[in-house]
Amino acid sequence: MDFLYKTDWLNREPPYAFKWDHFLIIILFLSLGVLLAFLLRKKNKKTIKIVLISFWGFYILLQILYYSFIYARTVQNPSQYPFNIRSMLPLHSCLMFMYIFPFAIFSKNEIIKKAASNFLVIINMIMGFITLFVGCPGSNSALSFFGLQTLAYHSIDVIVPLIMLITGFYDIKKNDVFYGLIVFGLLAVIVWVFDAIAGCDYFYFYDGSTFPVFDFISTKVPPIVWTLIVTSCYVITAFATHYLAIGIKYLVNKNKEKKMAE
Repeated sequence: MDFLYKTDWLNREPPYAFKWDHFLIIILFLSLGVLLAFLLRKKNKKTIKIVLISFWGFYILLQILYYSFIYARTVQNPSQYPFNIRSMLPLHSCLMFMYIFPFAIFSKNEIIKKAASNFLVIINMIMGFITLFVGCPGSNSALSFFGLQTLAYHSIDVIVPLIMLITGFYDIKKNDVFYGLIVFGLLAVIVWVFDAIAGCDYFYFYDGSTFPVFDFISTKVPPIVWTLIVTSCYVITAFATHYLAIGIKYLVNKNKEKKMAE
């Protein structure tokens, strides 16, 4: 068990972020994900669906392992590892993939499917991508169980949406962002209420103390202003990323049409 709890298998001292292994593992995971997405382009929708569900299943397994280990550690040594409600619940923004993915894959309602898919490929993917670099590997190096687990599931936050977009499994449309933002809005209200009651910082709504730089800004403004700032950042990022994806799709389709005309 000590091997699993070690903060760095090379016995280095923190900080662990932005080290060679941090970047190497990100590049490796994302490169394999993009390669897989392109290999799946000519496969049928059923095959792509199986691959996506497999990623989701592995994602859940990673979370079960992670929370089992940290809760076991708290039970065994509560004085050194006390339960921290601000970080030890699966309510982080990037973890929303775990809850929203089934609606994007299994829902028979096209509006629900569209809304869930857009949330995954826009807001959730961006949160996963940002956290890969800024929030990982945190207090554990990339070369540790917790570090690898964190990098792996944040990579899945990015890889699954890329597969959905590159293969055309999700055919993104111009106004889909509004449906994705409805999903975000519902989740945001639930998490904001929980943050307000429990004094937590999930989705960074409370004080931004769980994310680098945010706490410096949040301490300078009233809490409600901070919440509005964070919400605005989510919305602006969603629109920017969505229409970037629409633009890329347009250019790819134009290029295909040009080649077919030749």
